[in-house]
Amino acid sequence: MVSLGLVEGEIAKVLGEDEQISVVALPDIKKGEKLVLLLEGEMEIDDLKEQIKTLGMNPLFVPSEYYKVEELPKLGTGKADFKGAKILALSLSKG
Repeated sequence: MVSLGLVEGEIAKVLGEDEQISVVALPDIKKGEKLVLLLEGEMEIDDLKEQIKTLGMNPLFVPSEYYKVEELPKLGTGKADFKGAKILALSLSKG
């Protein structure tokens, strides 16, 4: 079990002010669970992956799939919608 907040916090260290992320855990046939990162902002996925490598994170904490999205799901209060993010990640995931 990986702390998604911890993963987001570590990755946030390499993000610019205009980038926002959401990391969700999805079922994975081989590993049981995989991390999927949703990125909102101008940064390109390949650039983000390179920046994450410089953090020296435990491989279990590194997302296996990355998707750029127009907008991360938010609740009416403006806070992150974790359920909506998971549904979005499921719709984008390769399986």
